[in-house]
Amino acid sequence: MKSILLKIDDELFEELEDSIKDVKISKTAFIKTAISDAIKSIQRKKLERNLRNEINLIREDKETRAEMKMFEEASLIDLAKFLDDEDDY
Repeated sequence: MKSILLKIDDELFEELEDSIKDVKISKTAFIKTAISDAIKSIQRKKLERNLRNEINLIREDKETRAEMKMFEEASLIDLAKFLDDEDDY
């Protein structure tokens, strides 16, 4: 396990102290959770950005756009029938 030295200003330290009293965990556990949550948030934003880029590529492709239009217009019954037909192969 790695260690890091963290220097924070007095005001942030006091906020940390107040917060850990409310949740009854150690400073280390609180900071580990905060770091983990921040990493997950960054990864989620990256995934959202990649997904947005893929959606834009699909929108730009005329053939895919036509298929998406057909899919959007299909009723759930049509979709269920299509999926059932796929199982026959």
